[in-house]
Amino acid sequence: MRLDFAIMATAIACSATLLTASWPASAGYPGFDGRIAFTTDRDGDNEIYSMNPDGSDETNLTQNAASDFDAAWSPDGTMIAFASDRDGFNDWDVFVMDADGGHPVNLTNDPALDWNPTWSPDGTQIAFTSYRAGGGEIFVMDADGANVVQLTSNTFYDRHPKWSPDGARIAFETYRDDNWEIFVMDADGTSEIRITDNLEYDFEPDWSPDGAFIAWRTGLFDGVGDIAVISSDGLGAITNLTNDPAYDREPAWSPDGSRIAFATVDGANFDVVVMDADGTNPITLTGNAGNDYDPDWQPSQAQWTVDVTKAGAGSGIVRSRPAGIRCGSDCTQDYPEGITVGLRATASAGSTFAGWSGACSGVGDCFLTIDGPVELTATFSKP
Repeated sequence: MRLDFAIMATAIACSATLLTASWPASAGYPGFDGRIAFTTDRDGDNEIYSMNPDGSDETNLTQNAASDFDAAWSPDGTMIAFASDRDGFNDWDVFVMDADGGHPVNLTNDPALDWNPTWSPDGTQIAFTSYRAGGGEIFVMDADGANVVQLTSNTFYDRHPKWSPDGARIAFETYRDDNWEIFVMDADGTSEIRITDNLEYDFEPDWSPDGAFIAWRTGLFDGVGDIAVISSDGLGAITNLTNDPAYDREPAWSPDGSRIAFATVDGANFDVVVMDADGTNPITLTGNAGNDYDPDWQPSQAQWTVDVTKAGAGSGIVRSRPAGIRCGSDCTQDYPEGITVGLRATASAGSTFAGWSGACSGVGDCFLTIDGPVELTATFSKP
C-alpha cells in the first residue's frame, strides 16, 4: 500500500477497499501544452516532479521527506497547488508553490485532512476535499486560503473535484448507492447531475479543455481500470480509450485537447503514459524503479518562433515534427514553450545537405527544446 493511503487508513479508519480504490487526479486548462507534473516515489517518499511533454528533463520540485502529491497547475501555468503532510504527520494540507517548486505556502493549515486541489479557470479559487466536516466533503476557498466554503454536505464520501473550463461546474466522484460514481454540480454546490450509473467503480473525472467531454477511470470494462470518455452531460455513449488488461488511472487532458496523459501499470510499477485523445499512439514517458503517477498538464501561455533559413548552392527541404515547418514553402512556425521539436533536412537529387548552423550543428537531425525564439540555417551544397 502506498504511503499516502496508509496515512489515510490510520487517520480516518476507512475500509481498505475504499482506500485502495482512491487515487488523486487533476489536469490542466485550455492553452498550449507545457510541462507535466506528476507524483513519484522513486526517492523513497512521495515527491512532485515535472518534465517536458516528451518525458525529458525530469525535475524534483518538492525535495523533502514529507509526502507531497496531488499536483494541480494554476490556469496561467505559474503555480502548482498540491497536498502534503510536511506540517504534521497524518495531517494533509493544501499548499501552493511556484512552478519551479519555490516558495511553498500552506493554504489550509487545518488539523483535518485536506487534499485534491483544483483551480477555478480564472485562478481566483481552489476547490479541494476535506474531512473537517466529518466525512469527505468538497470545499472551496480563495486562492490565498481565505473564505473557505463547504459545497457538499451529506452522508456520502465526495472527493476529487475538478473545475470545468468555463468555471460554471465541478465534476467529482461520490460514494452513493454503495458504489463510486461521477457527478457534476454547479460551482456553488447546487444542481447535482449523475454522469455515470453502473455497478462498477468510477473515479477521477477530468474535463476536456472545451468542456464537451469528461474522461475518467472506470472498472466498467475489465473490473481493473480503463480510461473512458463520455459527453459532459452524461447522455452520450461511453468510449473505452485504453481497452487493455493493465491498470490505467488518472486521466489528464493536454491543454490543447489533442492528448491525454494517464498512469498505468503493466508489471511492477506505475508509469506516466501519453496517448492521443482518441486512445491511439500511447507513449510511455517515465521508466524507473519507482511508481510515477497522477499526471497534470501545465497550460503554457508562451509560444516561441522557430525560423529556418536555407543557404548554399544546393536545394532541399526541411521538415519538422511536430508538424509546422516544411521549408520549402513554410520556414517559420510558433511552438509552445517546453516542447521538443525535431528538424530533418533532406537534400534534393543532385544536392547534398552540408549541415546546420545557428541553434544546431552537424549533419544529423536537429532536436530543440523550445525555451525561446530559435533561428537556424540549413545549408545545401552541390557536389
